[in-house]
Amino acid sequence: GQWCTRVPLICFGTVEWNLPDRCLRQFGWEQCIPLKVPDSQRAFHGRDSRQGTRDWPTKLAKFITIWENRKSQDIVTPTHVGRMGYHDPYLDRYRQTSVRYMTPEGAADVALADGIERIKDMTTGRIELGNEDVSFIR
Repeated sequence: GQWCTRVPLICFGTVEWNLPDRCLRQFGWEQCIPLKVPDSQRAFHGRDSRQGTRDWPTKLAKFITIWENRKSQDIVTPTHVGRMGYHDPYLDRYRQTSVRYMTPEGAADVALADGIERIKDMTTGRIELGNEDVSFIR
């Protein structure tokens, strides 16, 4: 369907991107690391369509071209059933780039879960033990 296509949605002078690669898990697909958000020419946002140019086909030609070639912009990824693994590339990136908690209690839960996972990695040989790690386990 059209929902799984990464394309600009155009309404006169406004361009907004449909970015399905940011919510694939909701639809049972394997979540990949989302691509960078494309430029949508912020100058067109909040513009009163009664003012200025009305030659939108010329101003937005690059976005119209992408839309016309939308079949080549489909997101293709395998289906995914069950939980993602702790070291799934998407979750590793998420932990590095996102705020994962909003309260001290949430921070404690995350620290505990991360600590348990780190101990598991150490005991299964996923990472080598160093002096810092031995102190962490104690």
